[in-house]
Amino acid sequence: MAVGEYPLPEMRKRVWQPRTLAEAWQLKRTLGEQAVIVSGGTLLRTQWEAGTAIMPGHLISLESVPELQVCEAGGAAIRIGAGVTLAACQRWGDAPSLLKEACRRIAAPSIRRLGTIGGNVMSASGDSLPALAVTDAELVWYDGSGSVAEPIGAWLEQRRANGGSAKETRLLKEVRWSRKADDQEACGYYEKVGRREGFCPSVVTVAGQFRLDAAGRLRGVRLAAGSAAAVACRLAEAEALLEGSVWSADLRRSVHQAVMEGFDSGADAFATAAYRKRAAAHLLAAFLEERAGCRGD
Repeated sequence: MAVGEYPLPEMRKRVWQPRTLAEAWQLKRTLGEQAVIVSGGTLLRTQWEAGTAIMPGHLISLESVPELQVCEAGGAAIRIGAGVTLAACQRWGDAPSLLKEACRRIAAPSIRRLGTIGGNVMSASGDSLPALAVTDAELVWYDGSGSVAEPIGAWLEQRRANGGSAKETRLLKEVRWSRKADDQEACGYYEKVGRREGFCPSVVTVAGQFRLDAAGRLRGVRLAAGSAAAVACRLAEAEALLEGSVWSADLRRSVHQAVMEGFDSGADAFATAAYRKRAAAHLLAAFLEERAGCRGD
């Protein structure tokens, strides 16, 4: 259906299925706040059922936009379209290993077959975000005239600065990495802690990655944390302490404190901010202790 064939907003409510990002963009501009853009819709459906969000009059489904379904590992980049399901990300051999592990830990299999990587990102608190942050992913947006790439860390910082409430007006097209996303020499880590074993919002989710050089010094350190109550973030102060250092008991204590201070973890009815901070600090310190090859007292 061409954009020009869409009726005015006051026409009957319906689910729209544009075939291109340009059509989806124009349709959203026409319908405005009366419409919500969806793909898998798993999180939105939960919010509507719980009464935490109002069901709109119009849904703009992106399921029929072919360019959002692409998984490609060619040339210098790895690309995953925003409409690719979490289950497909988990299975795709060229996806970064930390992302595959994150997708394996999100919700239940039935949800992963519907939920998309784009939806998980756009929630700003999705369990994939720490894994994407430590692998230096880029978000590629459609802004009505073309594609614009943005480091995921910069986007997360902007969301955090706005309290996580700012509405994104652009359409997420894909997640992209350089071919170095899966460094074979790096030690990687991903962990999600919930209130029960599976299918629940995370109390805390952490990810980390580093290499050890010939002198036993940590290089390329990347640490990130998130929770169901907060926008995920890179832990820059803890990374700076670790970069170029040799692991020790003193360093462990300093890093633990830096994570506690640097992680704005959020709070809800299920876990306090202090508990989330401690959990993230314990998990990342334990990962570094085990993998950096030096156990202190």
